[in-house]
Amino acid sequence: MSELLKVEFTKRIVELQSRVNSIHQDFAEGRNADWSEQAGERENDEVLNALEVEAKIEIQQLSNAITRIENGSYGICQDCGEDIATERLKVQPAATKCIRCAD
Repeated sequence: MSELLKVEFTKRIVELQSRVNSIHQDFAEGRNADWSEQAGERENDEVLNALEVEAKIEIQQLSNAITRIENGSYGICQDCGEDIATERLKVQPAATKCIRCAD
């Protein structure tokens, strides 16, 4: 099971890194000389920046989860040491705390 999770997490990291690379390519293309177009592009840049930040956070969380799988601490609450419910891990695979400690 844990090897399967590592594979799933690694695939997701690759997808997210591809997204980040696409965002970087979009920024590298430069901007339109038309002032009205530039306003729309700036709004687009804000959205792309937010998506990039979210992707990088998820990459880090999944990388940390892979480390926990490798050291045997995945699925164990970092606060109380109890098992994190399987249902919680299905919804939030990188969870580090059980639902009780997460509140």
